[in-house]
Amino acid sequence: MAGYWVTVDTIGRKPIQIMGFIILTGIFVAIGFAYHLLSGKALLALYAIAQFFFNFGPNATTFIIPGECFPTRYRSSGHGLSAASGKVGAIIAQVLIGPLRTRGAKPDSSDSPWLNHVMQIYSVFMFAGIFTSLLVPETKRKTLERLAGEVEGTPEYDPDNGRNMDTEKAIELREGG
Repeated sequence: MAGYWVTVDTIGRKPIQIMGFIILTGIFVAIGFAYHLLSGKALLALYAIAQFFFNFGPNATTFIIPGECFPTRYRSSGHGLSAASGKVGAIIAQVLIGPLRTRGAKPDSSDSPWLNHVMQIYSVFMFAGIFTSLLVPETKRKTLERLAGEVEGTPEYDPDNGRNMDTEKAIELREGG
């Protein structure tokens, strides 16, 4: 809850997401490479900090950005596909990464000998998230109408009907036709 509460509209979605991924990369690198050196309390502290930054960064922006960046006509479908893709990714992570945690464990044991390697794998995904976040448009303090080009002053606005122009008409006007 604290991570969501701190995520405010003044910073912007893109910086929040990038900052979250940067800090999460560092936390997972620390856990993954120093796992056997960290005490239980240190692991718990890193886990709590990771949860905060998951909710501050990627978790908050995951449902905010798709609701803002897709064009009005496709917004609900785009948001639904984004949400479904996230669910599929979570399933794949559980199916592929889950068994790695117990790799090399003795039968009937609750050991997780590969847990440090799983954290290292997660750090790679967090690092990749930094760069994929650069592809996301910034939507801070912009109305949905402005993002969709439905406001006067945006190139796609059609003053004749007060809505977005179709693509051909916008190209024709830009080319002076």
